[in-house]
Amino acid sequence: MAVPRRVVVVGAGPAGLTAARALTTAGAAVTVLERDPRPGGRSGVAELRVDGQVWRFDRGAEFIASFYRSTRYLARQVGLGRRDLIRLAMDSRIVLDGRRHPLPTATAAMLRTPLLSAASRRRVAALGTRLAASAPRWGDLAAAADLDDEDAASWFTAHVGRDYADRILPATLDALMLSPAHRTSRAVALAQFAAAPGARLYCPRGGLGTLWESVAAALDVRYETTVVALRPDGDRVHVDTAGGDTLTADAVLLAGPPSLATTLLPADHPDRSLADDAAFSPAVLLHVALAAPAPVPHPVCPVGAGRHPLAGVEPLEIRGTGQVPDGRGGLAICASPQLGAELLDEPDRPIRSLLLAEAERLLGQPLGDILGWAVVRHRYGVPLFGVGWLRRLHARDAALRARTHRADRIHLAGDWLASPSLEGAVRSALHACANLLHTS
Repeated sequence: MAVPRRVVVVGAGPAGLTAARALTTAGAAVTVLERDPRPGGRSGVAELRVDGQVWRFDRGAEFIASFYRSTRYLARQVGLGRRDLIRLAMDSRIVLDGRRHPLPTATAAMLRTPLLSAASRRRVAALGTRLAASAPRWGDLAAAADLDDEDAASWFTAHVGRDYADRILPATLDALMLSPAHRTSRAVALAQFAAAPGARLYCPRGGLGTLWESVAAALDVRYETTVVALRPDGDRVHVDTAGGDTLTADAVLLAGPPSLATTLLPADHPDRSLADDAAFSPAVLLHVALAAPAPVPHPVCPVGAGRHPLAGVEPLEIRGTGQVPDGRGGLAICASPQLGAELLDEPDRPIRSLLLAEAERLLGQPLGDILGWAVVRHRYGVPLFGVGWLRRLHARDAALRARTHRADRIHLAGDWLASPSLEGAVRSALHACANLLHTS
């Protein structure tokens, strides 16, 4: 296995930073180019400053789940031990017809909840028993390609019950993952169903962005640098930036949304068609700095049949991660994928007014005195793993193993190539590094 002398990684999000660290450890000289001024991408920190005080909101992903093995290992590698990872309370509420109910995640709670009929609860128990022996693994979803044959909403309606599809799936898929159940493969929903009962959620002090700040600190990262072209040249690749600079590398790893690959990949690259076909849910969030703690002590999301304007509302100070100044409150209000798509190109103030009104309507009470606010947009918020996507990833993995998939000197990484999660970004980066080292 030859180690390339020089590698350029495009993107300082979770996939890019994971790859850069792995390649640096292998002995390569790695430069990371990032268009934004901070690391983390969709998993970074958005700071809101008011009168000398700082609120550290998560820009997207908010936790490390206990079944995110690769992400947890990475956190330990950069010195984030158990004392640095705060366990988050799993105490969400769902609002159905104006009434709040605890969101059941543990098996025992699912079997007691009044949200499901007795028949649906029995089917939940039977499904849990079946999956205990053969559940799709969250870290290797492509291996469950044989289950990638129906969308989650249709499958759970037929095999568990309409009440589960209308009341539980919207909280676990539409709200938590911004992945509408009717646009998500049942393989993804089954992997989540199997992992959820025993799961624990953690977040570093200061927010999830703390992890990426720690990883980036040991790397050569050049911020506010936009890559505009890749020019393969024999056994090298020239990387052109918007600032007029050109870097020459033995290999390039593109770690970003598929739009980056569509823009920069050569037309004959084997992953070009995959990038062209990838789909995402947009994410539009309103971060609110409150003068006092938020009026609700738990995350809240709407469920039930029909369209909902919000994916959910989460108070930040309840996490205990030090992201909110003492005595203050913080609220993250997330638009539903459908509303988010409509708001992406709207001005900030109309978005603020709409999301504040919808949050107060969902909670049934005013939010309190607002000290500051900011809108965050992600055109490529969360990758959609619709029916058929895992089968395409499985075929890609098989071609990589057989060495019939020739990526040459330009490789890809990102959550859209593994699973719709932080763990997917990290694992895809590690796989891309392994492939890069084997083909160098």
